Amino acid sequence: MGRLAFVGLGLGPRGASLEALDELKAADIVYLEYYTTPHEPALLREITRATGKELTVVDREFVESGSRILDEAATKRVALATLGDPMIATTHDELRARAIKKGIESRVVHSASIASAAASESGLHSYKFARTVTVTRESVSKLTQAYHIIHSNLLEGAHTLLLLEYDAQSGDGVTPGGAMAGLLLAEANFKRGVVSEETFAIVLSRLGREGYKSAAGSIGELSKGEYGEPPHSVIIPGRLHFSEVEAVAAIFALSANDVRSNSEGMLRTAQVLVPKYVAKTKKALGSLKPKLGGQYEHVVENAELYMKDAESFLANGEDEMAMLSVGYAEGLLDSLAFAGVAKIDW
Repeated sequence: MGRLAFVGLGLGPRGASLEALDELKAADIVYLEYYTTPHEPALLREITRATGKELTVVDREFVESGSRILDEAATKRVALATLGDPMIATTHDELRARAIKKGIESRVVHSASIASAAASESGLHSYKFARTVTVTRESVSKLTQAYHIIHSNLLEGAHTLLLLEYDAQSGDGVTPGGAMAGLLLAEANFKRGVVSEETFAIVLSRLGREGYKSAAGSIGELSKGEYGEPPHSVIIPGRLHFSEVEAVAAIFALSANDVRSNSEGMLRTAQVLVPKYVAKTKKALGSLKPKLGGQYEHVVENAELYMKDAESFLANGEDEMAMLSVGYAEGLLDSLAFAGVAKIDW
């Protein structure tokens, strides 16, 4: 009877649990994949020495295809070993689901992962981390998705973990400085006040491995630093509990005054945009009213009412309705321009 085991090896060469080693020893075939992290010769040596097994290193395409793994697991005990916790990767979830559908027994040996270790190492409370973001080489020049996720997390007072991509095959990856530069470019584009050079951040590089480096401070300061070889991760903290401030200050040798929350004063998108749109529309309306005849009074009145509604909705936290209302006001003025009644200088 075959079996497919997904075995987590933890954060580094000595991070595998006794349970993980036992599972590898019992396997007929052992595959090792780490295409999102640098090749670690020490890992291969340590696992081979501890288990007496020959490990076959496989690439992304091999695992994503999964056909050979599933064929072998139908009659043999196959172990797919990976750094961290195996089910952090969606590819492994998909492969496990395929195995179950084929009637192949599956098992997961969990281990420490960057998701849990980043909280432990930084001194931040793990339950306050929200959605994690992977920063890819393709996205780093303009981190639109990461920017909006950080914004959403900060509004909730939550911390954001940014995992910086590394491709073991090409040797290319995203540096902490590159990721921070991308966030500042996104801020220049969206202007929501989410990040700036003063934003407090934490960098963790090669966590759990030889050559580990870490630093905390403002993005302006951290972006100039050198953090050695990958993998890298960056944390953008949200609202900080006093115990988190004390822990971060102690771990990174900072003054408590230098450990800053990024959530205070954070505005929702509507809180940033609606006042700007209302002010713009009021200015345009003010210049139009003296030029319009009485037959258009109802158009002007409705535009003014929509703007009042927008401000009221915004004050009550009804952001979508606020945006819609100011949009209707602008639309009414645009209709006058389209009809040739008046020229509007927005």
